[in-house]
Amino acid sequence: MDDMQLLRQLGAEIPPATPELLSSARNRLLAATTPASPAPTKIRHSTRRSWRLVLSGVAAAGIAAAVTSVLVLAPDRFGGDAPAAKANATQVLRNAATAALQVPDVTPGPDQFIYRRIKDGPSTHESWLSVDGTRDGLVRETSAGNRTETPVPGCRNGRAAAVKGGQMVPGRTEPCTSEPAYRPDMPTDATAMGAYLAEHRSGEPGSVNAAGKDVLYLAESYLRPASRAALYEAAAAVPGLRAVENVTDGAGRSGIGIAWPSTNGGEEIVLVFDAETYAFLGASGYSAVLTLAVVDEIGQTD
Repeated sequence: MDDMQLLRQLGAEIPPATPELLSSARNRLLAATTPASPAPTKIRHSTRRSWRLVLSGVAAAGIAAAVTSVLVLAPDRFGGDAPAAKANATQVLRNAATAALQVPDVTPGPDQFIYRRIKDGPSTHESWLSVDGTRDGLVRETSAGNRTETPVPGCRNGRAAAVKGGQMVPGRTEPCTSEPAYRPDMPTDATAMGAYLAEHRSGEPGSVNAAGKDVLYLAESYLRPASRAALYEAAAAVPGLRAVENVTDGAGRSGIGIAWPSTNGGEEIVLVFDAETYAFLGASGYSAVLTLAVVDEIGQTD
């Protein structure tokens, strides 16, 4: 059974949202607060993006098994709102926020790993990143039948194992800054998330396209439901976005896109959501999030 079949099978067990539920969930989101404020640093795309790695991905739900794991889930279908293909960008993003709030809230343990499988063109990228950033992780890339693996040293007491030629160098360490795969202090309401995005922007102030890349970076990341909903609600407040019908993500899955225009003649970025479930799929012509899970060890995929 592939990921989408599993998603729909599990999603079928969740009853369709009613207008009252949608309104209630949205009101809970807008009323939520977060006291934590992350240290002011720009949202960094470089190192993680080069491996298609980010802090965490789509709205996730927990599945109890012999080992703890979390798979991407979303309600099977929404009711009460305009169909995504006919909705504007604000409506689509708000529906995506409501969808995020309906999945179970699962907190990763510090000794676990965030596993993600992303398709990027002809390549498939897999990663196992330490939840708290202290344990050694792994990145695997498969393309045209070839597979390469690169270790991601954990950062402990300001030092990490040195890597050369794709291998850890025994006995050698170098200075490091811990990069947890899960951030427990991410904002959980739209206002705070909007402030976070503005404070940690990676582009010039006022650049809608750059803001779209920052939202994509976080949307591909592991976020708990309230933080994911806050991300989409904050995005819904950005002016100038538009809904684009019949777009496909990097894996060819069809959905409705949210286009973030470029003001300098560059290519606009389009985030793709499932037109029925409002689950985040990826970026049009760019990437697709196929699997997102919390696992106990490197090599585990569910």
